[in-house]
Amino acid sequence: MKTLSTLFCAVILLTGCTAPISEEEKEFNDSGSAKAIEDITDLWQFYEDTNAGLTIKYPNNVTLNGDDEDSLRLRISSESIDGLEGTMGFNEETARGNMEKLRLGVYGKNVDSPIGASMRVRNIGDTNAQEFMVLSRFEVCSVTFERKLYFFHNNNQIVITLVGPKSIVENSPEYFTTNEENCGTEQIWNFEKQNQFYTDLASNQGSAIAQEWFDTFEDIVDTIELNEPTNNPLDALQGTWTSDDDEKSVIEFSGNRKIDFYEDEKMSEGVFEISDEDGVNEPHLTVSSDNEVYEYEIIKLSNTDLWLMYMPRGNILRYTR
Repeated sequence: MKTLSTLFCAVILLTGCTAPISEEEKEFNDSGSAKAIEDITDLWQFYEDTNAGLTIKYPNNVTLNGDDEDSLRLRISSESIDGLEGTMGFNEETARGNMEKLRLGVYGKNVDSPIGASMRVRNIGDTNAQEFMVLSRFEVCSVTFERKLYFFHNNNQIVITLVGPKSIVENSPEYFTTNEENCGTEQIWNFEKQNQFYTDLASNQGSAIAQEWFDTFEDIVDTIELNEPTNNPLDALQGTWTSDDDEKSVIEFSGNRKIDFYEDEKMSEGVFEISDEDGVNEPHLTVSSDNEVYEYEIIKLSNTDLWLMYMPRGNILRYTR
């Protein structure tokens, strides 16, 4: 996969980018793909939750569920409202009440630990969401940088969080102080300046690294699309799946074709179909490849997990999207 900078160079080739062109880049440019790019988000990474009916894009400098505190990290969660038992207000009772409030365009009960200046109702297509910022939780030494969007779609509670890097502290010293008795020499929030921190960012007056985090959240939210969920196994299969037992083993379902890769090398390709003749048993996946027919029972199929039982041997193959 090409990096963002490489593809960007390909797109603006005519405007004076003079970086050396490799054979791979030349092939990409000649293919017409570069000309088809109409928006920079076309080059971004793509996330889809077919159960919730959610698609979202995010830049290549953002990691999904990453743990590097010096990077921008995106977290996306979607859970059925039925029986929801989360903490900090993420429960069924609060969800149902807030869902009704948001339908009226009203900010509902607080979830998590938002700062006041950041709390607002934001429109996502035909859906309203609660947007807010979390800068600390529970105790005086806590410092975090999270911009959040909280909303409901297809009976799911959806929470999108962009976590900013810890280095914001050293790049924005005017908002921080120390409390040697409780936190030693560690920089902590001057709580009286948390709201000012938000309003400065909203006015494009933050430090470069803090402003990048703030603005990237805006750009990501603008890519959200909400769709009706699909219960069709054919649609749910589409995409790329990595083996839980061997990460070098990857399968891809594209249209009606199944492609097997190992260490990024295509090993086989065939046509597949899904059958469920009686509507009671688990659906079966049949793949025709190289004059051979392979049959699997689909044991589990969700947005994140695919379990196949290879017939007739009965061994279970587990994959993660």
